[in-house]
Amino acid sequence: MDERLYSRPLDVHRISEYPEVQRMITYLFDEMKASGLIGKSPRKKVLKHLKVVVLDLYVAYLHDPLVYLGYSRSPRDYSGNTRLGQLFLGYRPTIRVVDGLLDLGYLEHHKGFQDLASGRSFLSRMRNTPKLIDLIENYSVTPTMIALEDDQLIILRDADKEDIDYEETDETSAMEATLQSYNAFLSQYELALSLPTEKVRDFLQSRRIAPIDYTRNRLYRIFNEDFTSGGRFYRGWWQNIPRELRQYITIEGEPCSELDYSGQHLLLLYGLEGDEYRWLKGLNDDPYYLEDYGEDVRSLLKVAVLILVNETNEDRAIRAIRQKINYDFPYLDSTDDYIKSLIEALKNKHPEIKDQLFSGKGGALQYQDSQIAEYVLKDMKARGQPVLPVHDSFIVQDKYMAHLYSSMKEAYRMLGVDSIPEVKIKKGANTTYDKPYFMQLWELMDAESKINQKELESIKKLEDLL
Repeated sequence: MDERLYSRPLDVHRISEYPEVQRMITYLFDEMKASGLIGKSPRKKVLKHLKVVVLDLYVAYLHDPLVYLGYSRSPRDYSGNTRLGQLFLGYRPTIRVVDGLLDLGYLEHHKGFQDLASGRSFLSRMRNTPKLIDLIENYSVTPTMIALEDDQLIILRDADKEDIDYEETDETSAMEATLQSYNAFLSQYELALSLPTEKVRDFLQSRRIAPIDYTRNRLYRIFNEDFTSGGRFYRGWWQNIPRELRQYITIEGEPCSELDYSGQHLLLLYGLEGDEYRWLKGLNDDPYYLEDYGEDVRSLLKVAVLILVNETNEDRAIRAIRQKINYDFPYLDSTDDYIKSLIEALKNKHPEIKDQLFSGKGGALQYQDSQIAEYVLKDMKARGQPVLPVHDSFIVQDKYMAHLYSSMKEAYRMLGVDSIPEVKIKKGANTTYDKPYFMQLWELMDAESKINQKELESIKKLEDLL
């Protein structure tokens, strides 16, 4: 595989006001100016662009020395209405900074291209040379000196998925404050994968997935058209990695596991229909298990249900499901016929909610599960226990599993939801069940199971009377 494909976009949000960084950037500027590589660009503007490029090159190197950073050399990508233009980054100073660093031996570089015949395009790529890392370290610059620029944490998008402005209210201010507080709390902890860099790299390259940026540990809430649709927590790096890697997540070097709501979106869909959660009535049925498809399909269906409710027609839903299969389930069939058969099997298993498919109500479901997630995050933070949300599941250090389980159950009770889904554990790769804190978790699960059984018996008796 072409090593240039192992890349991520240049992150233009890197900032630092540490004097060590300022001195290092000033040295580079003076060296470039003495070599005649800056031209007539204003000093302040060049320093700004130079800092962004050098800091992100360093961050990329720290995570994996082989990572390339992709960037555009097209002037149109820096115009006022583009993302880069809105960030006040200019085409000329960006190109002069990159070319200057290249001429001075601080960069390895490959220019991009566009093949008009095939339609294939390739952004320019760059990565540091040892000379740049030596310079950075000689100025005593450390990773802790580099931060991400503060930006808006509550995002509202229109029907075309474009960010739009909104009027700040007490509600949005409260959500913003909650997220700021949680992000600050989470930033105190080291989040990582307990795998060698080479193994992570090989896995990502085999799946044509971009390298992981472990500094992306800030959560955002994204709403769709209004503040009653969507609102899920996004952009944490642990959410954007294949599920096979999530089992290797560690917090402060400690093993983690994941607790997952079983059948959450199906439960909420039944609630929209004013119906009881059918499998709580004693059917002992896994809502996502389709007999003719096996266990491998179960995890896909959890995602597919939300897609099927969110889209307004079958063709769009099929395309979205195919994309998910190709990314997370490459061993499954992604043909139209296969996906259509899954949809029909799901309808047959849950005829009560088939009218909710292709209804465009996915945003309403997401808002409900985002409210549940918000409660869990706030509750666990109050305990001083960091937790990583993955929409309807949560990753936590093994020693806090019992607390997380209680919080997830309590979230439903506090929000007034009658039917509380089962919570299942996804064991982490480094997890062993012989620890005393797992005994507490098993006791809680057993107690909850007995309560549910009594409720089922009561429902059956009532149905018999009727």
